[in-house]
Amino acid sequence: MNKLIAQMRYFPDDALIPILEADLKRIGQKHEVRLAKEEITGPAQEILPGGVMVENTRELPIEKSTQTVVTVEADDEGAFRRCVRELIVTYRGPVPAWGLWGSTVLAETIANELLDQDDGW
Repeated sequence: MNKLIAQMRYFPDDALIPILEADLKRIGQKHEVRLAKEEITGPAQEILPGGVMVENTRELPIEKSTQTVVTVEADDEGAFRRCVRELIVTYRGPVPAWGLWGSTVLAETIANELLDQDDGW
């Protein structure tokens, strides 16, 4: 089987709780998969009165928008499914339709199937 790689993109306020490195390490070890976290700060952020952050993303490629990307890599489909399921339960799934942008085809298909089991997001 080919390596399964899912890039789960959480945009500001998408995740139910903060995504912490220690939690990802624990989840990755539990399911024997590789998890990596990347924080991306977009160049078009603006803080409005009251501390609300907005970002003009109209001209930005998806990879440049403010987001937290959790990359899941696994060789075993069962382990991949269990890990993605736990991420969905813990943080919820990536919200927009492009929340899995950059994933391999099979990984995206599996992640969408798991998201659909909970009736989407």
